[in-house]
Amino acid sequence: MRRTIRLVPALLLAVVLYSCHDFGPPDQQSLIVAHVHFGEQGVPDIKLVLVQFADTAFTNANGTVVFPVPPGKYTVRAFGINRGGPILLNGVDYSVTAPAGLAGFVDIVDCLPCL
Repeated sequence: MRRTIRLVPALLLAVVLYSCHDFGPPDQQSLIVAHVHFGEQGVPDIKLVLVQFADTAFTNANGTVVFPVPPGKYTVRAFGINRGGPILLNGVDYSVTAPAGLAGFVDIVDCLPCL
């Protein structure tokens, strides 16, 4: 019984570490940089979701979000973006490729006067 109790913390640690994303060696890590803006003005507090990992982030004061990812092709979903019509509650999808060791960029235009 005592041995089982000692294994519980080790097992919990293993589960937590296993559930984290494995981004590989540093030279193979990539980034996705998403920028939400209207003209030169960044748009803060826009919800972005990296669909493949269900990672959610909100744009900072400059309208930017950075997702660290393994190299590959991804979908970034932006919510509350105005494209000149009604705001799409389901979000708008943007495809992006993150090359090994480099950044993939997503340029999202939010038409602020189109409200």
